[in-house]
Amino acid sequence: MNHDHDAVRIHRAELDHEIDTIRTERLLAAEHRATSPDGLLGRARQRTGRALITAGTALVGGDRAFTTRRA
Repeated sequence: MNHDHDAVRIHRAELDHEIDTIRTERLLAAEHRATSPDGLLGRARQRTGRALITAGTALVGGDRAFTTRRA
């Protein structure tokens, strides 16, 4: 009788572990989608970067200031 209860307890623990693993994988996948270039945060990051580059270009005075000259 105790063996049956132990087997059920172990099986339930294995299932709980698998469920936690699936939840973690889904959470990581959702986070990756949010921060990927196609996600909302990725697009916001790109727009912020472009705005900073535009502001820097306006302050320095054109694209020539950012180019390098090779000998």
